[in-house]
Amino acid sequence: MHPPELTALDANVTRLEYGALYTDFVKTSRGLLRVGSMPDISKLTYRLNLLEDAVVLPEWSVNQAGDNYTGEEFVLWRAQVYGSRPKKYIGSFQNVETMHHNLDAIFSYYFDEKRIRIVRKPWLKQWVLKKGTCGVYRDHDLEIRFTSGNLAVYDHGRALYDGLAFSPATKTDTIINEVLSRIQRDGRHRDHLEITAVGNGNGFVGTTSSFLLRFGRKALWIDPCAQPAHALACIGVHWDDVTDILISHNHEDHIAGFSACLKRCIDHRKKLRLISAPSIYRVLCEQYSRLFPDMKNHVDFNAIVPGKPISLDGVMIEARWNHHFLPYGTLGLKFEAGGRKWGFSGDTKFDTGINRFLKRPELYESWFCDCDLVFHEVDFEHPHGVHSYWKEVAKIQDAIQGKMLVYHTAAKNNPPLPLVRKGHVYRIS
Repeated sequence: MHPPELTALDANVTRLEYGALYTDFVKTSRGLLRVGSMPDISKLTYRLNLLEDAVVLPEWSVNQAGDNYTGEEFVLWRAQVYGSRPKKYIGSFQNVETMHHNLDAIFSYYFDEKRIRIVRKPWLKQWVLKKGTCGVYRDHDLEIRFTSGNLAVYDHGRALYDGLAFSPATKTDTIINEVLSRIQRDGRHRDHLEITAVGNGNGFVGTTSSFLLRFGRKALWIDPCAQPAHALACIGVHWDDVTDILISHNHEDHIAGFSACLKRCIDHRKKLRLISAPSIYRVLCEQYSRLFPDMKNHVDFNAIVPGKPISLDGVMIEARWNHHFLPYGTLGLKFEAGGRKWGFSGDTKFDTGINRFLKRPELYESWFCDCDLVFHEVDFEHPHGVHSYWKEVAKIQDAIQGKMLVYHTAAKNNPPLPLVRKGHVYRIS
């Protein structure tokens, strides 16, 4: 994907374009306003040093590149981890409350100090200042007017921004189709497991961890990342070759591409084939209810329950509940086809001391003993963090016969454990 581009639309408005999405920034006497959001927005603003003072919430919208609300979770995580000022979120009462409700479902949960139990945190009150309005928001000489399908910003009575007037000339779907026209379709039958790393990063760095599993003519995309058409094209994969989506949990760095995938299916009058746990699917429906109020009519849902393997088109899928900090659950997975098996840890806190306390055998190293290849999430820096510290993960490699690679991290020179490589195809035969 091309790097993000900043374009000055006039003296007060700057547009951040990335892939087929954009977000506008407006300079005002009350600070810098960001109009709307996009998946991975926190990575982009951090990289470009765009430190907005407030966020203006337009009406919800979605296209085949993504939506204009997903992305705020990691704006808040960056504030929580690295420190920041609280942000005003300005919009209609309904939009502000919906955004707050969605963030509360995923951002307000964490581990206790011992990393054993899931607890609720009051962090939303700390970082989010709700500024709902019936139509006009005023802050001294700043005025933001919300009308049906548009918003406008005035400062000292002077018009600075009009959403409709600044609409781009090129439609998003045109950009998407141009990207796809450069990629060849691949419907080849595979008689072996094949895993392609679409991304190996996390919510702070890189392309979020996202993997495409192929066997037979199935192409199962695990945790689709932001801007699916562009992200897949970067590694030579045509988006329409994907046959199924699997969601491991509801944190935004694992669902960043979901709304785009569903929108493309709806536009092409197809149902999205989705695999996940029922509890995860329920929350997913709630997260995107404003964009897709009839979402269940557009999804062919295949439930997977830990302890009850399912078979889909020759691929056997087995799941476990991970030790992660969402009460709706986070899935770890094993996939078997062609006599071979791939293990995918998913987000989890693997720690032998914690596991001895929890006494859950599916979290032990032995769960991966029958795997030929294992991808395990890792944290190289923080032994007491919420992800798996590398010295603990190394114990898994010592206990299993298969090869293990690590992901969900920034690139690192001479890492103590071998990294999954973005764009690389791993064949298990």
